Amino acid sequence: SSGKPVPASVIVVRYASVPAIVEAPGTVQPRNRITLSSQINGFVREMNVRAGDSVKSGQVLATLDARDAESQKALAQAGVDEAQAALAEARKAYQAAVEKQSAAKAATELAGQTYQRYQKLYESRSVSPQEMDEVKMRRDASAAELAAGESMADAAEERIKQVEARISQAKAQAGRADVLLSWTQIKAPAAGKIVERSVDAGTAIFPGTPLMAIESTSRPQVLADLPTEHAHRLQTGMTVRLLNAQTKESLEGRITEIVPLSNPATHSIQFKVDLPPDVAIPNGQFIKVEIPVGTRNVILVPRQAVRETGQLTGLFVVDSASKARFRLVKTVPYDADNSEVISGIEPGENVLARLSNEITDGTTVEMKP
Repeated sequence: SSGKPVPASVIVVRYASVPAIVEAPGTVQPRNRITLSSQINGFVREMNVRAGDSVKSGQVLATLDARDAESQKALAQAGVDEAQAALAEARKAYQAAVEKQSAAKAATELAGQTYQRYQKLYESRSVSPQEMDEVKMRRDASAAELAAGESMADAAEERIKQVEARISQAKAQAGRADVLLSWTQIKAPAAGKIVERSVDAGTAIFPGTPLMAIESTSRPQVLADLPTEHAHRLQTGMTVRLLNAQTKESLEGRITEIVPLSNPATHSIQFKVDLPPDVAIPNGQFIKVEIPVGTRNVILVPRQAVRETGQLTGLFVVDSASKARFRLVKTVPYDADNSEVISGIEPGENVLARLSNEITDGTTVEMKP
């Protein structure tokens, strides 16, 4: 329509250089998945949890039959008790031997001195040869008794060492029995969720039998796939934007691990991203990870300039005669304020910066920047 030109804000379309982004599909997954297995032969006495249960660190999840371990523990404890009693006995014997030895030592010294005194008397013919022989015999007998006492004390000391070694051995066996007993209680190694339960009460088990799997619930991660051609863009420690597919909110994460092997079937490489510590997103949730891969040239227009009617999207282009012409274009959302025009417009063209009820197809406009 003709008439007075309508003043309108007009912009010249230009290419803008923006970061090029590749979206890597990812899934929230637990930081750890631990399979708890049996270490002993026997059977399951009781299962305290079901799949889906949340558990605390140290919580008893299952009890295995402990009869074998308990009898081994009782046997080992009996061995310790018996050895302790033997040690007390050996120490008593040693004490008696030491006392006997010191008495023999005193008797030997006395007999030796007596002999020396008699020797002098004998030389001055004051005692008879028979008396001299008796004194010598007493000296030799007490020396022999002292030697016997010494070897008895040595034997008693050796016996103590043997019994102490036996106690160490018995205690080691008791320790092993304690370890066996500890294996009969299956405890949660960390807080998490039971995701799999492989046995029930009464199930026969062997060393290595899987009992259940637990996934940690603290600090989950996103495991994502990126085409191998962009793998060189990934860096450990790099901050990336995450889009929660369900809530549409965007978060920031940090790349913590890059799996060095690519998958030949999908030509992609896997990497892990840490979520912000205060974010609680359930395992299995789909997340898009945005990886910057350089820059690209795009045409951006304000969202207020784009009209969407049904399936049709368009904007007003101002021609050389200052007339507004409605033109169909193809756009995709870029950010909160702008849309990216994929086709239908060329750089250098003038477009209305925002829609107005006064301007329809053919309206003459007075262009303002």
